[in-house]
Amino acid sequence: LTRVNLDIAEYKKQRADRLAEQVMQWAESVKSSGNPMELHPMNAADRRTVHKTIGEAEGLVSSSAGEGRDRHVVISPAS
Repeated sequence: LTRVNLDIAEYKKQRADRLAEQVMQWAESVKSSGNPMELHPMNAADRRTVHKTIGEAEGLVSSSAGEGRDRHVVISPAS
């Protein structure tokens, strides 16, 4: 079984870029408040984008929580 992944007109890249911009806003909110933020449930590709973006941010960590359709990311200040 071979999987083919199409990205017509760079839709997936543009979506990931828009999500990364939103993640940076959430990151600033977590930094300023000092409180963790639970994001809405999202698919694996979006969670991966969040983790990658937070991994590049100073002083923050991300983790996944929940199961199945309720799986979501939590952004927290690094201890």
